[in-house]
Amino acid sequence: MPMNWHQEPFAQVASKVGPGVVQVRAGRGQGSGVLLDRNSIVTNAHVVGENPRPSITFADGVTRPGRVVAADRLYDLALVETDSPVAARVELAEEESVVPGKLVVAIGNPYGFGWTVTTGVVSAVDRIIGGLDGLIQTDAAINPGNSGGALVDLEGRLVGIPTLVLAQGQNIGFAIPSWQVLQVVEQFRRAGRAQHPYVGLAGTTEVIDPVLSRALDLPERGVLVAGVEPGGPAHVAGLMEWDMVTAVGGVPTPSVQALRRQVRKTPVGAVVPFTVLRGGRILQVPVRVAELPTAARR
Repeated sequence: MPMNWHQEPFAQVASKVGPGVVQVRAGRGQGSGVLLDRNSIVTNAHVVGENPRPSITFADGVTRPGRVVAADRLYDLALVETDSPVAARVELAEEESVVPGKLVVAIGNPYGFGWTVTTGVVSAVDRIIGGLDGLIQTDAAINPGNSGGALVDLEGRLVGIPTLVLAQGQNIGFAIPSWQVLQVVEQFRRAGRAQHPYVGLAGTTEVIDPVLSRALDLPERGVLVAGVEPGGPAHVAGLMEWDMVTAVGGVPTPSVQALRRQVRKTPVGAVVPFTVLRGGRILQVPVRVAELPTAARR
């Protein structure tokens, strides 16, 4: 017996999420956005550019003015206020549920075409592209105009906000993870700007000596400190080259990406313990997270 369209999982997701995806026009540029609630839209900073009053077109065809509350180029996120004619909103997927192989659906407005749906999988997580990190890689087709739209799972929960594609690749797109979107939006609402936590540490993902790992009950991998910025938080705290960071705030850091993620989740000004393997001993080194210097944001 043939399946009705509304029984098909991708069609169900499109029907559920589509009304919460909008088209954002800012001067000559255009992209997509996602309704977080009746009056708030999240999109990419590069979509709104320098335009403080983008126009927002909703799924029912109504166009209304928007106002940029805050935007941050380093996170490539912007919060826009508007008076939505629809009550649609999206829920956020749990961070732990976003793993390679997970089926996802991208909904946006590529090339100005309205409300286009593409499908694919999460290809990888924690990618670093330029100044953006923690990105979700997907093979769901993402084109110019999809930026700022919705990448959702089959339950219609927001996995991420598409932000860029690899021009020379084929179906290699990237999205800002929903946990990071929520964190930045909360900062926008609370302070009108986003924080940029920073510790001034460079490192590489390395295998921990198996003998030490077993003896000290350590994970198999950690972050080997390759350098600390003079005068930076890591330097002031006493971290040094050849230290092996195995956890931040009690959360294991088996990779540079994991360490960066934990630092980014820490509020500026907070003191967080770095678990460090040094000379065969485990140390707890408290590091006060600072704000990324202005010069480094350019």
